Amino acid sequence: MKDRLLFFTADGNEMTQTHSSFCIHLEELAGEVKGETGIDGLRLDFNFGLRLAVPAGNYHVRVLDGAHGQVFFDGAVSGQELVSMEKYAIPWLVEVYEGTECIFAHRFDMTGQRVFFHLGTALGDMLALLPYIRAMEQQMGVHVVVKAEENFRPLIAAEFPSWEMADRVPDDTYTSFVCGAFQGTPILSPVDMRLLPMEESGRVMFGWQGPVAPLAFGKGAPRMVEEPYVCIAVQASGVQKCWLRPGGWDEIVRRLHAEGCGIRVAMPEGTEDFTGYRPLTERVALLAHAEAFFGVGSGLAWLAHACGTPVVLISGFSLPMTEFETPGRVINFHVCHGCYNDTAIRAKNGGCPRHGGTERAYECSRKIGSEAVWEAFLRVRRQLVE
Repeated sequence: MKDRLLFFTADGNEMTQTHSSFCIHLEELAGEVKGETGIDGLRLDFNFGLRLAVPAGNYHVRVLDGAHGQVFFDGAVSGQELVSMEKYAIPWLVEVYEGTECIFAHRFDMTGQRVFFHLGTALGDMLALLPYIRAMEQQMGVHVVVKAEENFRPLIAAEFPSWEMADRVPDDTYTSFVCGAFQGTPILSPVDMRLLPMEESGRVMFGWQGPVAPLAFGKGAPRMVEEPYVCIAVQASGVQKCWLRPGGWDEIVRRLHAEGCGIRVAMPEGTEDFTGYRPLTERVALLAHAEAFFGVGSGLAWLAHACGTPVVLISGFSLPMTEFETPGRVINFHVCHGCYNDTAIRAKNGGCPRHGGTERAYECSRKIGSEAVWEAFLRVRRQLVE
């Protein structure tokens, strides 16, 4: 396969061996170039990047940015497949010449097309992108096809019944995307997503400029608990995301009990245990009727937000812009904070990247006081009443 592929880069990125291997992997996922052009042997699609199959002959190809006029590729191609290194949406303009005559031209346009979305494993990343996929379906007539993890599928089927689910790229697919909040990669995103709000990720990845409505999960979901309750989720994908204040969760639980609230989805003493591998549809039903959600920068916080539940989000690991907007955001700016958004370090893989092994380790989390968390709860509760 590698010998017949001719890679080019739109953004001037260096094609390393790692990048080349990843691009070839995506080629295998996409299969053969699918879009017929009306010219024998010349096919074009945008499955995981621009892909133009050119038959042997005297052909010259120009690939431009259709919005800005920048030339990305200008050269002879014969018996090869021209493939972009970049796999996100670009306003591609493709021109094919035989000799000096332009025999084919096409401008990238998803309107009314079948589009394949390869969703990742991170719940928060997925929930940040779903509103954009729905907007493209509703406003552009896109036929949505998603590849989703097994535990995501019941939730997607319940909330987006018109979406098709598939494990491979269908033959009539116009374009495909790998979805996620990507860091430090020039292939899957033009911008390191740590520099942007997660809620803006779809504008970068899909090139979407239209309006986007928030998710509204759990409409009509059955109520699982009769009495008033709040949900607490103390865990996340890494210890650096957790609230590590000694006794912090226990203090919050004590005050909630004093207020007459039951507590679900939690592990501190005095709570009921709803942890473990449970269907996301059950999580939605539980969150949708909760008085509030207490958590950290995790997928469950994003799910609570999607259900319209008031969220108290405790995090010093990430800057407030990273997650969704909530009056319940709690951070201590007077200690080390925001290492997730520092592109000079790799903070996602665990450990305290700035102060590991010292008394300042995880101070962004340890020095968030329970009083600040309680005040955030009072803020979101007042907003709910108003």
